[in-house]
Amino acid sequence: MKLRVVNKSMLSFAFVALSGIGPSGIFVDPLYAWSAGPPAYATNAPRDTTCNTNPGCHDSFLTNSSTAKLSIAAPAVYTPGQSVNIKVSLINSSGKLHGFEMTAVDANGKKVGTFKKVGTFTQVIPVRDYRGLKATDRGKYIEHTKAGSKQTKWRFKWKSPVGASNPITFYVSGVDADGNAGSDGDYVYTALKGITAK
Repeated sequence: MKLRVVNKSMLSFAFVALSGIGPSGIFVDPLYAWSAGPPAYATNAPRDTTCNTNPGCHDSFLTNSSTAKLSIAAPAVYTPGQSVNIKVSLINSSGKLHGFEMTAVDANGKKVGTFKKVGTFTQVIPVRDYRGLKATDRGKYIEHTKAGSKQTKWRFKWKSPVGASNPITFYVSGVDADGNAGSDGDYVYTALKGITAK
C-alpha cells in the first residue's frame, strides 16, 4: 500500500486561509490570503459592509479619506438579457497592492444579473470557500484575483437581468494597500453607478 505525502506548507496555507489560525495555534492575519480575493459582502451595497468597517480589516482610516479615487465605467443604459462591459479603476493610487469587490442591486434591493470574469485579474466569488458567499448569491459578486492585486484597473462583464426594477446600481469597494502584509495603513474607497434598461 502506498502512502500519499501531503505538502505541509500547502496544508498550512489552506488551514490559515479558512480559519485564521496557524499551525502553532497563534492567530495569523488572513490578509495575505485575501490578496487572492476578500470575503464576500464587502461592496458597501445595502446590507453589505466595507473592509474598513470590520475590526482588524483595513480600518486605519475613514472611507474615501485619501487622494485616490475609485471609479466605475459602464454604459448608462442596458438591453435586458444582454452583457455589458464594466471597468473599475483606482486612480491616483499610492499603494503597492490593490483590490476591489462589486455587486449590482435593483431598485427593490435585490442583487441582480451575473458577472463574468475577463482574463486573469478578476474572478466571480465562488460558493463554499473562506469568502462566505451564500449559494443564493452565486454569480452576483466579482473581485480581484491574486494576479489582479497588482493592478489598478479591472475589466469584466455583467449579464443584465430581464424584468429587474430600475435603476440598477453597481456598488464597489476597493483597497489601496501598502503591501506590508498587515491590514493597517491601507485606504478603503467606495463608488457607485446607476444603469437603466432601454
